Amino acid sequence: MSSIDIQKHEAIQTQSDRADAFASSYDERLPDNPYQDCFVYSRYRLQTWLDEFLPARGDGLRLLDVGCGTGHHMAALRQRGFEVAGIDASKEMLRHARANNPDSEIHEADTEELPFPDHSFDFVLSIEVLRHLPRSAPSVLEMARVLKPGGISIVTATPLLNLNGYTLINYLAHRRGIGNLARHKQAFHSSARLRREFEDAGFARPSVHGVYLGPINWVQRLTPRLLPRFLRAWEHVDRALADRQMVRELSNMFIVRGVRNG
Repeated sequence: MSSIDIQKHEAIQTQSDRADAFASSYDERLPDNPYQDCFVYSRYRLQTWLDEFLPARGDGLRLLDVGCGTGHHMAALRQRGFEVAGIDASKEMLRHARANNPDSEIHEADTEELPFPDHSFDFVLSIEVLRHLPRSAPSVLEMARVLKPGGISIVTATPLLNLNGYTLINYLAHRRGIGNLARHKQAFHSSARLRREFEDAGFARPSVHGVYLGPINWVQRLTPRLLPRFLRAWEHVDRALADRQMVRELSNMFIVRGVRNG
């Protein structure tokens, strides 16, 4: 096995081991309280960007979820009229995705070898996937390949300089182990690298945005009872600052929007 194959295997195994817990993380939280914990808050902030980049109705539009996980986003977009398909490399994640989307086309596949013809989709969505890939450029190239000319990709990545300090934490967890934190080596990006990879893949003027700032995870660990109040106030900071040019490199999530060249 090459080092890249080993890293892929470790990432897939981690995702498979946590598939049930990840599915319940969507199922057990209160949908009307975005401030209950950091996971829900991060997804709430992400959803504001997805709602901006995706049409309210997807009737007649095809969307591929690359790294669909448990199929949560697929199910929500299916309800909005999109014709959705998905791929993931984890059998356990796919078990949940297929249960959540019984009538959708879902494949076990590598993000570097998408099992679809050229120009098959109007949108490609990929949430929390690039961080688990030993190399992101080949997957971005595949996303471009399956998009129609003028099609839109919406992809998240983890900033190298994120305020939660996860770049260093993952390095230490990978080298030495830290509690129950994921030990597989993860990838972190700068906005400049993301723009370059998307441009090289054939996307016109890709835009990179900061989704939310930190270090809110440390607030949850140190004072969990104060977290909802903190997050409610912190959202005003995120709306004002997270996507500012000089600040977004410090955010805890990037979202990249790219339009496929004709």
